[in-house]
Amino acid sequence: MTFHTDEHGNPVYCDKHTRIIGGEEKPYPVQLIKLRDGSAKCPMCEREQRNKEIEHETEEWRRRMDQKVLSMYSLIADPTLKEATFSTFQSYNHEDERNKRRMMELVKQVRAGAVMNIFLTGESNAGKSHLAMSAIKELNKRDAEGYAKSALFVNSDALMRRIKNSFKDSSERLTEAFAIELLTRVDYLVIDDLGAEVGDTDNENRAANDFIHRVWYGVSTGRQGKFTIVTTNLSGVALTKLYDKKVVSRLTAHLETVKFEEKQKERKGRTAPALSF
Repeated sequence: MTFHTDEHGNPVYCDKHTRIIGGEEKPYPVQLIKLRDGSAKCPMCEREQRNKEIEHETEEWRRRMDQKVLSMYSLIADPTLKEATFSTFQSYNHEDERNKRRMMELVKQVRAGAVMNIFLTGESNAGKSHLAMSAIKELNKRDAEGYAKSALFVNSDALMRRIKNSFKDSSERLTEAFAIELLTRVDYLVIDDLGAEVGDTDNENRAANDFIHRVWYGVSTGRQGKFTIVTTNLSGVALTKLYDKKVVSRLTAHLETVKFEEKQKERKGRTAPALSF
């Protein structure tokens, strides 16, 4: 390495840098180095520029990974939901259309910074999971500045089965601790079909066991102040019988509800969430 000098042989310094000495910020001149092409550069300026590039590359990687959480870690019971969007949601009546428009409006509010949790309630095959997936996909998109927040969609029964599997299978990555950390960390979360993990959905006197309580207690505690969508076939009264009141209270904080109240009968004819192709 050759240091750069002027025509008189005197060292040439870069005077852009400072250093804390004795608690005070003082000038810290750095001598330029001479390159093979005859030009001169400050080694500290070069290092600072490279650090900025590394930070930028790291941030780009983090943005890509945040956006991929939805596809990498989601637990989806119905594979057709992977194609669900607001545009593929088929409205069979005014209630369907009203609920779709309400969800689209709530998504706009969340993107603008509103704090809320959304419960989609009603009978099976009403389209709750489809709207939840549509919302989470919209929220997972990059904004105008290229930022994407992390999002996750988990079916409650599939989640508990995977965690239980980790108790006997050491190769199962979705342990209880990792699941709680993952569901807590993401910016946006969908808990699909809450209550199904307990089983016997027709028995209103059933209650979640200690294991299920422990998982949802950890998730609901860690997600306070974050956005969560819950789909469920259960009423509010049934939920309070099923789960610890603290869990229900935290999941329903800043609550917005989207209700499918019309009886199914022959309407919609869905054997899977509403999709139009």
